Amino acid sequence: MDLARHCILCDNQLVNIKDGTTCSLTNKKPDFNKTCIKIELNEKFEQRVKKINIELENVNRTKIDTYGHVAIFTVISFAVIFGGYYIGKYAFDSGVISTVPLIIIAIGLGILVFAVGPLNKFRNELNIAKTNKEKLDEVLSLYKIDYDIDLEYGEKIHGTREVRADLKIKRR
Repeated sequence: MDLARHCILCDNQLVNIKDGTTCSLTNKKPDFNKTCIKIELNEKFEQRVKKINIELENVNRTKIDTYGHVAIFTVISFAVIFGGYYIGKYAFDSGVISTVPLIIIAIGLGILVFAVGPLNKFRNELNIAKTNKEKLDEVLSLYKIDYDIDLEYGEKIHGTREVRADLKIKRR
């Protein structure tokens, strides 16, 4: 396990460009087996727990919008593709050979790419948020710490939504 994961939560962490993460108590790089006996989980720890859980919840809240976007643009894409096909078929049956149907079909395929982009972004962000939470929970389980967090979302003002996090820490 990366020992710096413990230090990220600790109030004793010092970070600089030359040495990276060091402990303010020992002025050395983290050097312990499994858990640190000098770890101080206070303000920095609470902020990190809140941040990671808020990020995961924010990604989860975009799930319906993302899948709706994919569904709508997929339907539009197939409608444009089929429209291009039927225009081409009608033109060919009328004795006209034209590249317009191919252009319309290409536009439909472009719309399909536009439909899948937000889904890929959502899946990547969800994967990152879940991994961060798993890493956090893994470190906290070593210290026998559980937590409950209640997130309350306020009104969205100018694209920003205020989130209030109520964190309850339980030590086993």
